[in-house]
Amino acid sequence: MLLNSAKIAATLIKQRVGRLCRRWAKDDRGNIVIETAMLFPLLMTMLMGSFDAGQGLLVNKKLISAAHIASDLIAREKTLSDDMLDEFIEAAHLSMEPYAIDSFGIDVVGIRFVGEDATPTIQWRDTFDMDPVANIETLSEGLGKENEGIVAVTVVYTYQPRFSNVIVDPINMQETAFVRGRVSSFVQRE
Repeated sequence: MLLNSAKIAATLIKQRVGRLCRRWAKDDRGNIVIETAMLFPLLMTMLMGSFDAGQGLLVNKKLISAAHIASDLIAREKTLSDDMLDEFIEAAHLSMEPYAIDSFGIDVVGIRFVGEDATPTIQWRDTFDMDPVANIETLSEGLGKENEGIVAVTVVYTYQPRFSNVIVDPINMQETAFVRGRVSSFVQRE
């Protein structure tokens, strides 16, 4: 008797659950809620990724400006003192605002082209918060004639995405600007 009533109860539950599932399958009033719940995480991920990509582009644009600002200010001088260099590096820092400069580094190099074949030779170098650029002489080949010179300013920045940092590693950015002296053929270092 007990076994029989358990079978009857199981059959009733199965019928009710079946009716309930069929009714839910026919009812489309809640579909938008379910679809939204399924798509919302994907849409938010795309939005945050777009934000991080846009911020990365802005940081890179500011990094390009920082390299060109520092190199342009240095190129206007005949000789470069420590105080002047500090001011020009501060100008590069200011061009990175509103972004933090804790991962910002700068390498300033005076290169003179020596001999008939105009071989680039480093005459002076000041590097702050980064490793010196190893191939700067190779990069400057063909940019000047004998006894001329250039100033090469390389800036680096590590961009940490705000939202995508779980998926994307920090992005190391580097920009180099090459300029000729405006007052003299080579900017001397004091």
